[in-house]
Amino acid sequence: MTLKEITDTPFALPPEILHILERNAKPASFKRNEPIIRSGDTDVAFYFIKSGIARIFYRHPASPSGRHMEQNILFGKAGDLATSLTDFILGKPTVLDVAAVTGTSAYVVDAPVIRRLYEESHQFCRWLMELSLIQLAYLEIRHTYLAPRDAYQRFLSFIRFKPKSFMRRVPAYHIASYLNITPTALSLIRARYAKDVIKMEYDKDFLDEVGITGNTAE
Repeated sequence: MTLKEITDTPFALPPEILHILERNAKPASFKRNEPIIRSGDTDVAFYFIKSGIARIFYRHPASPSGRHMEQNILFGKAGDLATSLTDFILGKPTVLDVAAVTGTSAYVVDAPVIRRLYEESHQFCRWLMELSLIQLAYLEIRHTYLAPRDAYQRFLSFIRFKPKSFMRRVPAYHIASYLNITPTALSLIRARYAKDVIKMEYDKDFLDEVGITGNTAE
């Protein structure tokens, strides 16, 4: 995707703003599992994802064995924006990590450039606000479908939100982490789903309307 295609949502930015972003954007590529943003980082850049899949996750404190446990929170794809709002809005070190799940490429714009646009351009400020509010709305919807249910129901809801290509490309242990289950439990759930004649009913019209279903897409 081009930077213009990425920034056309939630609405197209004025040409002069897009020109500033394009002039300051640097290309970056990340290998599978390579960190993009680390917890504790400051002055975090904005990553406009051009291709690939990334994940946002929380790294739990080390166990007595010295091993860190990770909890996946969100997945990002081409067209999404990755940064640290903890750093950008609160001025505090980043609390979440972002890493590539597949080979991922992005346009990188340094934080001072975004800060200047945020402070000086009403249109850019509105664009960033609307984008953030849309993501919060999506988070509310996902929480409604995923949080209160058992592991099998969470899996059924999860596959409503992701295209088949996502399920093929993302390792099972990452999906299991997102669903807060073990990889072994996910394997059992998938086996159950393959044999399940009665699939879970869900509000397809609503989810299609807000644009977060994808199980029928490739």
